[in-house]
Amino acid sequence: MVASTEQAHEPAAGPLFTERTEPASQIATRHPAMGWVPVAAVSALVAVGLWGAWVTRELTSDVDAAPMSRIQLSTMVGEYVQAQARSATPPDQVTAETRAFMAEIERNLKARGEKGQIVLVGEAVLAGNVPDITAEVRRQVFAKVRMPQPAPQAAGSVMGAMQQAMADPAFAGTGNGPRN
Repeated sequence: MVASTEQAHEPAAGPLFTERTEPASQIATRHPAMGWVPVAAVSALVAVGLWGAWVTRELTSDVDAAPMSRIQLSTMVGEYVQAQARSATPPDQVTAETRAFMAEIERNLKARGEKGQIVLVGEAVLAGNVPDITAEVRRQVFAKVRMPQPAPQAAGSVMGAMQQAMADPAFAGTGNGPRN
């Protein structure tokens, strides 16, 4: 029995102390390196995703709208006020039409702002390279709010008589003015 106790104290060869030697070909097949196919597939997916995002942005963006533009607001409002002054519209109707006109301008400019377009008042623009959208806004506003028409000239008024006389070709050669 003495021999058996001696064997118990000696380190036994077991799985912890065994040295495993495997050929390099077996190690390579057990832990393969990442090949070019997965890398190419992921790269292609990323490229297609970026291209799709770019196409979506280009298709949904408003091509016609400049990012920054100007409007000659005082000119546009001045034209409307002058047209109202020349019309024979009653004062209460002038007030209502002017409010509608100003509300339409505000609605148009607000819609442009919501689309991301910056609109500057023309008098505030110092640089000459900002696109002017006055004609476009004028067309859009007057498509919804009619421009006041001048009142017909009364035949008995002094101004009407003067305009008729100046328009008459027979009147052109008479008078005490200088002759050429």
